Amino acid sequence: MPMNAFDLRETLIPFSLLQLTNHFNQMKPGEAVEIIGSDISLITDLTSILPESAYEIVLRTNQSGSGRDFRLQIKKTKPIKPEGGKSCLNSI
Repeated sequence: MPMNAFDLRETLIPFSLLQLTNHFNQMKPGEAVEIIGSDISLITDLTSILPESAYEIVLRTNQSGSGRDFRLQIKKTKPIKPEGGKSCLNSI
């Protein structure tokens, strides 16, 4: 199965995070997504949004010769269950 990829260089990060989170919620356990970005804080933001027990970082590399660019692969390990009340991410 081909891996979906998100190239988030030169994008508005808040909207990209929302799109990526929605995609991750639709993924099945065992599926992976690749993220290419230029702002390393994106990794911190993404890992703080996703439940720690629902994913595994499979690959994390810096792109050689491209300054701050990075490549990240995240595999979904189990379904995400909403915790508590409503989330703004569940309504989108």
